[in-house]
Amino acid sequence: MNFHQAGEVQVWTARPDEIEEAQWPVLNAWLDSAELSRSKRFRLQADSRAYVLAHALRRLAVARALAVDPASVSFSSQASGQPVLTAPQAHAASLYFSHSHSRDLVMCAITQAGPVGIDVACVADAGSADLHMLSAFMALPDAPGRQAALGGDPARQFFFYWTVLEAYWKARGTGLSFAQPLIRCEKNRHGLFDIFLASAHAWQGAQQRALAVPLRSTSSTLATLVLGHPGADALAGALAVRYHAPSRSDWTEQEDFSWHPPARAALQASLRAQEQVCA
Repeated sequence: MNFHQAGEVQVWTARPDEIEEAQWPVLNAWLDSAELSRSKRFRLQADSRAYVLAHALRRLAVARALAVDPASVSFSSQASGQPVLTAPQAHAASLYFSHSHSRDLVMCAITQAGPVGIDVACVADAGSADLHMLSAFMALPDAPGRQAALGGDPARQFFFYWTVLEAYWKARGTGLSFAQPLIRCEKNRHGLFDIFLASAHAWQGAQQRALAVPLRSTSSTLATLVLGHPGADALAGALAVRYHAPSRSDWTEQEDFSWHPPARAALQASLRAQEQVCA
């Protein structure tokens, strides 16, 4: 696998509006029958295409990590809805991944560091931002604490905490529900955010700790990565998030997939140029 350090997370990003019309059949061909069926149930083409791109991007991210053809990668879902890598099976236990999408942006996180969750939210509709709604899921800091950690925009505060919730429970493998205990999210000295269960009575050990990482955002989207890790405190100072953007050739069908050393060196140089180290 092409992970350079223990605390590395690769974040792949793509935008539906940047995919050429001729490339959509290739992306559709990577999806399995259940995914294709689901993609056709969306009423709006924008939602359908975001879904297709998200699932194609997940295959591409996993394939590049394993140096295999994206078409050979397959997934299944647990009863909780958590996706599981079923092929190639040899790496299923050592690779963690998560994906999310809005109409404007698709993201996929992949790592060996520990369970991971990612969530993307559209922040254009500030009218839907209601901090009080979060109280059923999270013990929020007070207003001065939120402003110190995130700035004074209540809408940006809301969407950050909302994406933290979604990403945290994805990393836990359950998905968000009212049956879960409250969590807390507090900024640490590294500029990241510690996540832990709010009630001391609900504490179940160090494995409940997690880190939330605000990702690169735009004026219309906000995204957050959550990494569950038993050594979250130590990892916070050594976490590296590396951003990948697929090239046009990544969406091209390949009969014989292989890494060619010159091309790989060029790709790695390009990825290093996009690298962000969280420290």
